[in-house]
Amino acid sequence: MIKCHKCNVYINTSVSKCPLCHNPLEKNEGIDVFPIPNFDYKKHNLFIKLLFACSLIAIFICLFINFSINNKISWAYFVILAIVSFWITLIEAIKGRKNFIRMLFLEMITILLLSYLWDKSTGFKMWSINYCLPFLCVLYMISILIILPFKSKLKKEFVFYAMINSIIGLTPGILIIFNKINVYWPSYISVILSIIILVFLFVFDIKQIKEELERRFHI
Repeated sequence: MIKCHKCNVYINTSVSKCPLCHNPLEKNEGIDVFPIPNFDYKKHNLFIKLLFACSLIAIFICLFINFSINNKISWAYFVILAIVSFWITLIEAIKGRKNFIRMLFLEMITILLLSYLWDKSTGFKMWSINYCLPFLCVLYMISILIILPFKSKLKKEFVFYAMINSIIGLTPGILIIFNKINVYWPSYISVILSIIILVFLFVFDIKQIKEELERRFHI
């Protein structure tokens, strides 16, 4: 069993270089590596089925009440969207449970997309880009800054996702330049925090940024 200290992964083949980063490998004796246990779907199967059944019951009841009163689908549409949104975010959380920072990032992207769809379906009042986009970027950054001192081993993951999140956090600034939003102060907060984080990352963690980009994209 060989470990690449640069990528922090174990390789169970007889190679002299890491297939990810091409870093020379040294054999580590006496190291037992156990696979990470998968999510026990059988153990939680009953709970998930009950939750799914309750979701379907809620949808059918709302559709019945809505249609029996108005002879058309109106407010039930939003109930269905809310339930679908819940299941999408739950599935994302289950898939990303092994990597907490990555899971939070995917949840943020999912909520951003869902909020935009909600906004568009209700007349596009622009709350999704005026408030949700900048506030979610700021909230994600604050969350991982709080988590990092307790999970120092996640530093590399933090650097990568903090950089991506900060780039997304600059988007409201671009929307301001092109007059695509009408509430400025949340966007200013997001842009200022993103610039601060990006500057600190490129000044103090440029080496880790290069290593992560090389490891993930082979560049």
